[in-house]
Amino acid sequence: MLKTEDGRTWATIAEAAKKLKVSPSRLVRVVKEGKVDALRLSAKAVLVDFQQAQFWRERFYSERKAQIAKKRRRKRRRTTQG
Repeated sequence: MLKTEDGRTWATIAEAAKKLKVSPSRLVRVVKEGKVDALRLSAKAVLVDFQQAQFWRERFYSERKAQIAKKRRRKRRRTTQG
């Protein structure tokens, strides 16, 4: 994470997604929708405003959605393993 002089904290997509417990692709979608500020450093490197991402996670991405997604992942894992 990178803290700037204006007090904002920036994190990579992967880092923020892991801490917020959402998929990186979901976080990319949120950035593309304009709900979270981001800085593009290169073709592949993108930093997101971590405080905005946290606010989005708490306010708009409900715990229920996370629980449903977790159940689906478990179910998929079981069907692919055996």
